[in-house]
This record gives sequence, structure tokens and C-alpha cells, in this order.
Amino acid sequence: MIYTFIGGDDRQIEAMDILTTQGHFVKAYGFEKKKLKCDIVECDRIDVNCLQCDVLMLPIPCKNRHGGINFKYSDQFLEVKQIIDLLPESCTVILGKADADFITHASKKGILYFDILEEESFAILNAIPSAEGAIQRAMEKTKITLHGSCSLVLGYGRIGKVLSRMLKGIGAKVYVASKNQYDLAWIYENGCTPVLLVDLDSIIPLQDVIFNTIPHLILDQKKLSRVSKSALIIDLASYPGGVDYEAAKSIDIHAYLELGLPGIVAPRTAGNIICQVTGELIDRVNSLKAAGR
Repeated sequence: MIYTFIGGDDRQIEAMDILTTQGHFVKAYGFEKKKLKCDIVECDRIDVNCLQCDVLMLPIPCKNRHGGINFKYSDQFLEVKQIIDLLPESCTVILGKADADFITHASKKGILYFDILEEESFAILNAIPSAEGAIQRAMEKTKITLHGSCSLVLGYGRIGKVLSRMLKGIGAKVYVASKNQYDLAWIYENGCTPVLLVDLDSIIPLQDVIFNTIPHLILDQKKLSRVSKSALIIDLASYPGGVDYEAAKSIDIHAYLELGLPGIVAPRTAGNIICQVTGELIDRVNSLKAAGR
């Protein structure tokens, strides 16, 4: 198969290496600041030749905060529309976080796409390097061991489940907050201290490290005022995160929005996950085509 990668980080570079090893033909655009393997064809422009492929791989997440394609190894600005307009209709697009703009352009062109972040297998597997990366960041930015610390995990989704289990495994006293009573029962069963989100005020002052996984504002100015000045906040939620960063800065609370941790701390594992889930998606497409759907 022919794959074209446009933008992304070290995860995409590892995925390209894996695919070439598997015998696929791989093209890449937007990696001019990084040396790629010699058997990867580097495109110098977005044109029909570059985009003539079976599968187009876009970044995870696809866009940066300015609304353009997410490049780590290029300074250029590229919009989704510039790509979609040149794609063959037979191409399948795989990306992270398909927003309304992308969906509109893809639908007009009749392009089949998959938002890999919506795939359960990807989300579960990706939670592992995300959680490990969060713990690594906490170790780097604190002067204490996580063993024996009071650590609060906000949210009990995929990352929250993996992260709370890992923290408990290294000896932290783990609190986990959720609004869901069902989650609270599982949190208790897994040996952590369950906390209703509405009751956060009572336990926030106790925490040495707070990990947020909830993708909306949860640590507002009022809650931040109760956080210990020596505490650390690691925010794993999608941009703009779940922390009022202006308020945190004004009261000297150390809070960090850590995006794309899998590609930073474990790019090879993350690249393997991308390839594994992409293979599953392509198999799904081929099955549908064979069935005449």
C-alpha cells in the first residue's frame, strides 16, 4: 500500500519506519527539520503526486492551536482544505480529532476518514504511554517521591484508570475524582480513595500532585486558591486543558499542560500503536469493499 504522512511528531516518524519495514511505500511532507530514513520519499510540495496514496496519515491531533496542520519539524502553515481538495476519492484518511472544518471538507469530497482518537483500541493502548509520561513529568518537576505522596487524579476515563493504577503501584496515596457513582464504586474496589467532583474542595489542599484528565475547565480560580503552593498540577486534557492557567500563574501555582506525551516520552511504542490500529482500520475498509458496501 501507499501511505502519505503529512506533519506530526516522533510518533509518525516511528510509524513511517515500521510501515517501510513491512514493505509499504511511504511518502512524507513537513519533516524538513528531521532526517528520515532513506527509503521514505520526502515530498517538497503538496500536490497530486504527493497525495496520490491509499492512506493519508495526518497528525494526532490534526491541528495546532492556530488552526493549521500540526507540524513539529516544519515552520510552514497548511490548512486542511489545501489537502482535501487534491486527494483522490479512493484515499482513506486517518487523523486525530476530526473537527467540524475537516468533516465539512471531507464530506464534500466524499473522502472516507477515521478519527483514530475515537477508536477504542487506540484510546486504551495510548492511555499507557500517556500515563507513564504524566508520571515521568511529575517526577521531573517535584522534589519528592511519588511513593508516599498524596496524588489526585481528576477523571476516571481510560487515562484516569491506567494512571491511578500506576500511581497506586508505586506507593502513592491515590485519590480519584469523578461525577459518576458507578466510577466511584470501581475506584474504591481498585484500592483508591473515591471523591465526588462536587466534594473536591475538601481534599484539594491535601494533594502533592494533581493530574487532570477532564477535557473542560475543572480547576478554576476558586479551586486553585485551595491548592497547596508546593503542589504540582499536570494537565493531560486536550488544549486548552482543564486549568485556569492565568489564575494559576497569578497565585504562583505550578501547572503544566502536557500535550502529546506518547510522542515525547515513548515515540516507538506510540508509533507501533498507530500502525496496529491503522492496520485494523484498513482491514475494516477492505471488508466493507469486499462486501460491496
